[in-house]
Amino acid sequence: MQISAIGYNTIVGTDFKIDRLLGLLKQNLAREMTAFYLYNILTIYLDELELHGIREIVDAACARDRRHFKSLLKRIHQLSGTFPAGIEELDDNLIDHAAELSNIPLNVKEAFEKLFKVKRSSVLSYTRLCNLTSGRDRQTYLLALDILNEELELKTWFSQFMDAKYPGVTVNIP
Repeated sequence: MQISAIGYNTIVGTDFKIDRLLGLLKQNLAREMTAFYLYNILTIYLDELELHGIREIVDAACARDRRHFKSLLKRIHQLSGTFPAGIEELDDNLIDHAAELSNIPLNVKEAFEKLFKVKRSSVLSYTRLCNLTSGRDRQTYLLALDILNEELELKTWFSQFMDAKYPGVTVNIP
């Protein structure tokens, strides 16, 4: 794999696994796309149920995930000089079942449960990305760390809000 000049100058060490790094970035890109899709499904359900308080949180989280998606896409381009070929390539990068969209959630509770699974999977993947890039690729490390902190915050935020405001719509967060 040929690394772009921008990407090459940011990576320390000759034994760095650029293919592994790009694979993790693409997996996270696919998760962010999945979360964005789920947020939009949730907004439809929340509007129908007139749960406007949680809708504001979902909209804010959706905007964050859209920003994460764009940041990851930019970093992939910086490192490889290319973009994923399309939705099929992103789908091929989903190695965990949490982010699969084959089973569309049928209600608010199922949509939130699926979203929490995607978020839990994202937290684990961003942690791996931080571990891989720590001391070697500062730009990717800082990006992954920032997103990881936001993912943890969102997971807690949703859980607390749902437990406090809508006990009848609680979700099971393993």
